[in-house]
Amino acid sequence: MSIWSAFFLKNMPVTIKLTHPADPALQAKMSWFMAQPGCSFQTDIPNLLPILHLTRKGTFLDDGQNRLSFHPNLAIIRILQGLRGEQDRFLAATELEPGQTCLDATLGLGTDALVAAWKVGERGKVIAVEHSPLIAALIKEGLQSLKHKKLPRILNPDKLHAWQELILASQRIEVIWGDHQEFLADLPDSSVDVVYFDPMFRHTRVKSSSILPLHAWSDHHPLRPEAVREACRVARSRVVLKERKGSSEFTYLGFQVFAGGRYSQVNYGIIDCCLTKEEPF
Repeated sequence: MSIWSAFFLKNMPVTIKLTHPADPALQAKMSWFMAQPGCSFQTDIPNLLPILHLTRKGTFLDDGQNRLSFHPNLAIIRILQGLRGEQDRFLAATELEPGQTCLDATLGLGTDALVAAWKVGERGKVIAVEHSPLIAALIKEGLQSLKHKKLPRILNPDKLHAWQELILASQRIEVIWGDHQEFLADLPDSSVDVVYFDPMFRHTRVKSSSILPLHAWSDHHPLRPEAVREACRVARSRVVLKERKGSSEFTYLGFQVFAGGRYSQVNYGIIDCCLTKEEPF
C-alpha cells in the first residue's frame, strides 16, 4: 500500500484550492465537495499537499508527483467503436442488455461504468461503488459536469453521436462511497443483473500513465471470496472479474476465464449465477 493510500484510508484532510476564490461557481463546487460523505478538507493551509484544485476548466487532485482527474476519453473511444458495431470485450463478458442494472463494485476512473451505462440505455442503470471517498467524489463531480459540458466543434457525425451518448450515459450512473462487500451484503437476492469487479489497479505498472495516478489513491486489498459469494447472491445473470492474463485469482475465486483478447494483457472471468443458485457457491 502506498503512502497516499494509507493517507486516505485514515481519512486525513485534503487541501482545497480555488484558482479564482471569488468565483461563485467555484465556491459552490467547494461547498459541494466539503459536503461529500467520508471526505475531509481544509482551506486554511492553501499549499499543503495533497491539494484538490478547483478551476474554471476542471478539477484535479495533486499530491506533488501525480495528478488525478476525471476524463472520459477511453469511454468515448469505446462507445464510438460500439456505435460502429465493433465488439467490446467488457460488454461481451458481461452480456449487458438494454434496461438492465449493472453494479460496478470497483468504480475507479469510471470508464467501464460509462460503457455499461451506454449499453443498458435509458431504461437501465449503473450503480458504482468506490472505496475511496475522494475518488468517489471526484468521479461523481466529473460525471455531473458532463451534463453541462459544452462540446467542442466536432465535424465527424459519428464522434458527435458518441459524445452525445456518453453525456446521456453519465447521468445513469449512481456513485456510492463504501466497501463493496458491505454494500453487497445489504442488497436483496437477485436485485441486479450483473456485478462487475475490476481490482486490477493494485498491480499497476509504471508505464500505465492513465492508471498510475489512481493507483496512488486507491485501496489495494485483493478481492475477497466473501465479496464474490455476496455478488453471486445479488446478481441475476452473472458476476464478472477483470484481471491480468494468467492471474491465479480466476481459479482461486471460482471464475471461468472468458475466451478472447489474444493480444490483450487482461482477461475476464465469469460466474454464471443461474448455475450458482442451483448449486451454492
